[in-house]
Amino acid sequence: MEVEKKAKELGNEIAKTDAYQELERTSKNVQENTEANQMIEKIQELQQNIQFAQQSGVQPSQEQIQQFNDLKQQMDANLTIQAYAKAQEAFNQLMQDVNNSISKGIKPEENNQQ
Repeated sequence: MEVEKKAKELGNEIAKTDAYQELERTSKNVQENTEANQMIEKIQELQQNIQFAQQSGVQPSQEQIQQFNDLKQQMDANLTIQAYAKAQEAFNQLMQDVNNSISKGIKPEENNQQ
């Protein structure tokens, strides 16, 4: 199908972008950095526990919230994680721009009215 072929070509072009290359590089750095990797795993675990408590109608404990905030501060100070977060933000912006362009291609008449 032609659409799938074009989508694959688009994926190949996205993989060549600086934003994607930087995301891959910083992701690898995080994976190779034990401290950064452990912080990310721990904050994800805390976040899941807090969300589960909230979904169950229970307020998360002050201890959970404090642990989360403390770990978030540590992550914000970690240069490896900072670089990864910045790269992820840039890649997300690229993908948003790509999606906007696809939308303009689907309904070009709506985009001319804006």
